[in-house]
Order: sequence, then structure tokens, then C-alpha cells
Amino acid sequence: MTSYLAILAALAAVPALAIILLRVNGAIAFMSLCLGSVLVTYTSSDVSSVLTSMLNKGPLATNQWVQLGLLVVPLLLAILFTRGSVKGAKAVTNVLPAIAAGLLSALLIVPLLGANLQHQIHDLGIWRQLSNAQTAVILGGALFSLVFLLFTHRKHGGGEEGKKKHGKHKE
Repeated sequence: MTSYLAILAALAAVPALAIILLRVNGAIAFMSLCLGSVLVTYTSSDVSSVLTSMLNKGPLATNQWVQLGLLVVPLLLAILFTRGSVKGAKAVTNVLPAIAAGLLSALLIVPLLGANLQHQIHDLGIWRQLSNAQTAVILGGALFSLVFLLFTHRKHGGGEEGKKKHGKHKE
């Protein structure tokens, strides 16, 4: 039972820690998981069909790996592209989107795992608590992410002063 708890903990902690330690934009990481979920929902069957015909593998195994890939690849790309982008005091406010992204990754990955592993994790009390908090994780993560983006990506020096800094006009 403890090994399944460790797997669940890793599914949540590894993305959150990677986001925090690599100074990745947690809001973008959270939203990339949302994108991955949309890709899984709307494209996995078509992608699986193409890959199954090309690889001559069983459709169920191929579909499971395709779904995991479609979910995780956007997150990995977000980590790759935005690492080191959170500096200074922003790192403190980035913790909430990072934790939300970690929890969301566990919520989205567990249903895509093999049936036996999925069943063992579903039997854990902590999974039931996380599953019951799913709405709060998603809404909270979306709110934290949007607020983080709002306060960390504002254009400063707008108006006429901002225009003067970017270019000189000859009269």
C-alpha cells in the first residue's frame, strides 16, 4: 500500500517541485496541463488510430501511452521553455500555481494508468480526499494562475513615456 502512496505522491510532488526548483512559470505549467487534458479528450483516439496502424501494436496499449504523452508533453514543453523565468519575489507567489499544477497532474494522470495500478491508488484514502477536492484544485489553480499572470506580466511604463523609451522619432 505504501508503494502506491509513494506513486501518488510522486505524481503530485515531482511536477510541483520541478516548477519551483527550476523557476518555471507555474501558471503556464498549470495551463499546459489543461491543454494536455483537452488534447487527450479530443484527439487521443485519432492519434491512437494512426499510431496503431503504423506500429501494428495493440490498440489499448497504444491508446494508453498516447493519452499519457498528449497529457505530459505540453507540461514538459512548458517546463523547458519557461525554466528560469520566475525571479525574485515572484518565486514566492509562484508556489500556489506550482502546487495546483502538481495536484492537477496527479488528478489527470491516475485515470490514464493501467487498471491494476489505478485500482490500488483509488483505494487510498488520500486519493479519495484529492478526488473530492478536484473542483477546488481546478478552480483554485485557474484563479492562482490568472492572478499570477496578471501581476507578473503587466506592462510598466505605458502611455507616452513607454513610447519614448522604445524609439526616437526625428522631427
